[in-house]
Amino acid sequence: MEFLDLSVKLLMLLTIVFTPVYCVYKSYSYLKLYLISASLISLAIISGAYWPHFYTGMRLDLLGYDPFGFSECERLKKVAPEMRGIATQLYWSNMGVGWPLKALIWMVILLPYPSIVWLFKFSYKKLMNKFCAKNT
Repeated sequence: MEFLDLSVKLLMLLTIVFTPVYCVYKSYSYLKLYLISASLISLAIISGAYWPHFYTGMRLDLLGYDPFGFSECERLKKVAPEMRGIATQLYWSNMGVGWPLKALIWMVILLPYPSIVWLFKFSYKKLMNKFCAKNT
């Protein structure tokens, strides 16, 4: 289970980091770069924000935890006695800021990233053109 969690998170991180870099490497125009990168980054952010919530629910379901029970005893009825502490901790770890708000915050932070990558490429090209013109 831990390998699945790690591999999904790593895939999302790699998508976010390397999509703009790949588009810049392919010399796409700014509009094409931003449309492709922003859509893939948004999809990865939404998936990344929802994944911990889904993964926790899946683990609780595998443990036999009933989240719709009225008391702690009802919720832990089908859980093995040695796993009750883990199930309770997982249940309470899902509380707090919801995944839609996390996705919104990360989109505000990460959607300028393709523009920054494009600006680095643009400034690198200008610097190289200036340097090459100076040497000739």
